[in-house]
Parts: sequence; C-alpha cells; structure tokens
Amino acid sequence: METFLKSCGKEDLLPAITELGLTSVEDISLLEPSDLESDLDIDAETAALLVEKANEQETFMKRRAAVQSTWKAVEDSLSVDATKLFYKHLFETYPEVKPLFESADMDAQAEKLYKTVGIAVKYLDDVEGLLPILEEMGEKHAREWETKREHYTAVGDALVWTLKTGLGEAWTPEVADAWTWVYGVIAKTMADGGEKALEEEGKEEETNEVDEKELFEKRKVAVQSTWKTVEDSLSVDATKLFYQKLFENYPSVKPLFENADMDSQAEKLYKTVALAVKYLDDVEGLIPVLEEMGEKHAREYSCKREHYTAVGETLIWTLKTGLGDAWTPEVADAWTWVYGVIANTMGDAGDKV
Repeated sequence: METFLKSCGKEDLLPAITELGLTSVEDISLLEPSDLESDLDIDAETAALLVEKANEQETFMKRRAAVQSTWKAVEDSLSVDATKLFYKHLFETYPEVKPLFESADMDAQAEKLYKTVGIAVKYLDDVEGLLPILEEMGEKHAREWETKREHYTAVGDALVWTLKTGLGEAWTPEVADAWTWVYGVIAKTMADGGEKALEEEGKEEETNEVDEKELFEKRKVAVQSTWKTVEDSLSVDATKLFYQKLFENYPSVKPLFENADMDSQAEKLYKTVALAVKYLDDVEGLIPVLEEMGEKHAREYSCKREHYTAVGETLIWTLKTGLGDAWTPEVADAWTWVYGVIANTMGDAGDKV
C-alpha cells in the first residue's frame, strides 16, 4: 500500500487508509471515489485519482499474471517451435515483410524472437527496466532493418494468432486482452524508439550537411585565394620547384619522366592544378575530368596509387615554401583536402584500368 500511495504522491494518507482497514490496492479499486472522499476527508479529484490508479494497477497485475502463466504454457508445449509457426503465418499473411528477413537464418531468427518475448514477459515484473530495452531494440530495428510502425502491426497480428493456436482452450477473452495489451506496449515503445532515432539521425545528417557545405566553402576560398598568390609570384616556376623536390625525395618516380620535356611537364602540372582549383566552383564537373586523367596516367605512364602520395607530399611542400607566412593551418587543411580529392579520384579511376 505504501508503494502504491507513493506512486500517486499521496503517501501522507497511509495512516488514515490503514485506520479504515484498507490493506490492499484491490480494496481501493473496489470503492467508489465518493466513498473515499467522505471516509478520508479528501477532495473529489484526489479520491478519483486513487481509485483510477488502483484500477490501473489491478488490471496490470491481472494482465501480467495471465501473460506470464500462458507464456509458461507456451514454453512447456511449443518452446521455440512457437516462433517458427509465427514466422510461417507472418509470411503467409503479410508477404510484404518477407524482404526484411531475406538474408536471415530463420532458425536463428525464431530463437531470437522466442528469447525476446521471453525477456519482455519476465520484465513485466520491472516495467521501468523493460522500456529502455525496448526503445534500444526499436532504434536498432529501425536503423539496421528499416522496420516501420506498420511492421509491428503485422507482427502483432501474427503473434496473437500463434498464441491463440498454441494455447487452444486456454486462450480466454482475459488472456487475449492481456497479450493484446502487452504486445501493444512492446510495439508502441519500439516503434516510438525507432522513429525518434531516425528523426535524430535525420537532424544530425542535416546539421552535418550544413557543416560540410560551410567547410567546403571555407576550403575553396582558402585554396583559390592562395593559388592566386602562387600564380602572381611563382607561376610555372612553382612546378619546376616541385619536380626538383619530387626527384630529390622520391628518386623512384624519376623513370616515369625519363622521356619527358620537364619544362613542358612543369607547364602541364601548373595548368592541371589551376584547372582543379577553378573547377572547385563546379565539383561535379571536375570529377569526370580527374577520372579521365587518372585512366590516362595509368595506361600511358603506369602511374600507381603510391605515386599520388609522393606527388601530394611534394605539392604541399612546394605550396608551403612558396606561400611563406600565408601558409596557415587553415590553408594547409584546405590544400590537403583538395589534393586528397584529386588523388583519390585519379587513383580510383586508374585502379579500374
């Protein structure tokens, strides 16, 4: 009784209720609010609250007892076969849910469902502990298997049919009410958890998308403005400096250029980087250009992915040397990023050749 009154926020009424000889929640559920109002000298709202809460608790206790006792019968008679029967009926009645299980081991899936229902039944002794478990399961089902609220309706219908079939004459109106109620709690909690998780995920994606757009704009400005500095001060000499450093640090790449006119090669590299910088205003247009270049480098020059690493490190060194004090952490990040796009796109295209 004390626990019940605390849940209603009315523990101060315990002495008066004890004096009336009311020893159980069931005793209160059998009374009319007006009886409590006069006997306890309380207002009508408080009396109605106590009777309402008492009836809710009594209904819960009866439903819990019905669910737990009949689940025991299911365990004793059908065990995991009950869930195999469930999935058979589910797919016959709701064929549209079958794709959700196309990659599943159905024996293992039946075992999982059997254990899940068993846990839910056991946790009716601790509903507060059950709800966060169901919410977490709902999140997982929504994220990993795209389970929607309507799928829980299909599962509920199939579960009730399975229990009714398995229990036979033990499936009374009271048992039907109890299982319909308990599955309603499971379905609503899991569906709410799934929808909440997807909503939060959507908001996070929107935020990330905005952040990515802002970061892209900052990087683009940093790259384009510093490339303008390189053009104005070093121009094609920057790429001559680049090749000098490249061959010093990575002599293994020099054979790739043994037949090349290096002045012409420096001019080509300069124009390629300038093109990539310009195309940051149209990245979708840049990607196919880089892919074509990657294929050409792989076919004609046997250029491999590791060569892009050597080129990238040397390019960064050249820009850092040429820009001096203008080479800030933000500029370094921007150029590392833009070269990463170039190298990965060309490398990926080259790998396909």
